[in-house]
Amino acid sequence: MLVPVLVVSHGVSWPTDPEHRVPVPSPWVSLQEFCVCCEGEYPLDADTLLGRAVDTGLPLNSVLAWLFSAPKSAITFLGQQRVYDTGSALSRLNAEGLDSGWNALIAGAQLGNRRPTNKTEWRAFYSFQSSIPWQVLVSLGDMNNFMKGCPTDWADTAWPEIAAKLVDIRELFNNLDRVGNRQTVGTRKRLRKFIGLLTYRQLSNFVDAFHDAHADIRTRLEREIPPNPSDSLTRWPGFLHDHGPITCAATGLKIVELLCPDDLDREHSSMGHCIDTYDYRAYSGDCRLLSIRSDDHPVASIEITLMLSRNEAATAQYTLKHLRLAQIRGSSNQTPAPNSASMKAVEWFLASVRSGRIATNLDWPNLAKKLDRYADKASIYNIRFGEEVVGWAERYMGRRL
Repeated sequence: MLVPVLVVSHGVSWPTDPEHRVPVPSPWVSLQEFCVCCEGEYPLDADTLLGRAVDTGLPLNSVLAWLFSAPKSAITFLGQQRVYDTGSALSRLNAEGLDSGWNALIAGAQLGNRRPTNKTEWRAFYSFQSSIPWQVLVSLGDMNNFMKGCPTDWADTAWPEIAAKLVDIRELFNNLDRVGNRQTVGTRKRLRKFIGLLTYRQLSNFVDAFHDAHADIRTRLEREIPPNPSDSLTRWPGFLHDHGPITCAATGLKIVELLCPDDLDREHSSMGHCIDTYDYRAYSGDCRLLSIRSDDHPVASIEITLMLSRNEAATAQYTLKHLRLAQIRGSSNQTPAPNSASMKAVEWFLASVRSGRIATNLDWPNLAKKLDRYADKASIYNIRFGEEVVGWAERYMGRRL
């Protein structure tokens, strides 16, 4: 399975020491000549290297284990899997990008008694792994340690809730952006290292603590720097052309778009989750937010985002294929059950949007720079908010390390 991924991909590199970024010597002299430095990087012609390994009779599983810095047992396990179950090389390259394609395969093969062994389990694992924010994913040195206490069955209904909790860590890093990358680079590095040492349960507690701190910071700052009353009614451009409720005939539930901070505050009051803090993301054009309602009472809230695939240029035009359901939350941040009416309504809604039956607007400009409250450089509120989040994160890590 790994060989065709390697041959087609464009991003294979010579193994390097993760701390010092220097090339690791090959255990086989015949392969060392493929270690070539190019502007500080060590790109690798994988198909030529594999051809040399085969021609000289080297143990292919050992070569692959060295190349990916993975246990040989994981490579052997993948060699025993059927393409029908894992998915084809092209499907993995499409999911991860032409500069990768092997990460999820190798990660799944190292999960011990959680290793996926059939098509259903591999799909469930891919879905779970793809929902993990990259800030968490790149930090995990040992996913087995991270998953301590999690279910061993990929059909367990707890997995959607676990994935939803992981998505919340993204909010912490997004709030660091309020200050600016240069000022928070040290905190980001320490956070990624800190997260990499946590189990899921510990990370879950970390996320819960952040939600509490985030609410306290917002309440305190709004007392010190009161928002302009009109700001709460200032709308961002909508996702739906028709702002009226859309009814899902199969469930009777209605989908209503949330278009201003006042809408988010009302949704928060009804649902008891943190959607009221998403105004900055919405004004920045990073997401759109909708409410699923029964008799005008919210039963779930959803966040929609636009995401280019890894093989597309950053300047590519967004289309309906780029729509992603970032998260769906019920009361008190719970994830609705897979067969619940809320989930069925969301699935119907997304299918209707993607098919063009529901008219949408994908032009989500960044309005935050035009609002005094969120202006990138001049906003006292925005900068103070980011500084408070940085301070909280540093204190939390200091108590735990």
